[in-house]
Amino acid sequence: MTVIKLVLAAIFFVGGFVLFAVAPELQGWQAAVFFGGIVSIALAFALPMNVFSRS
Repeated sequence: MTVIKLVLAAIFFVGGFVLFAVAPELQGWQAAVFFGGIVSIALAFALPMNVFSRS
């Protein structure tokens, strides 16, 4: 089960970088997509430390 949690956190982490890379190309949505990348990377660190440690 811990492998699944690690993979989920890695998906959020890598997905955040993908959102960072795509954000400059989207007209009108740059700020929202970039902020989504920040939130995604924050979740990649927060989930294992807070949510997954309780289960």
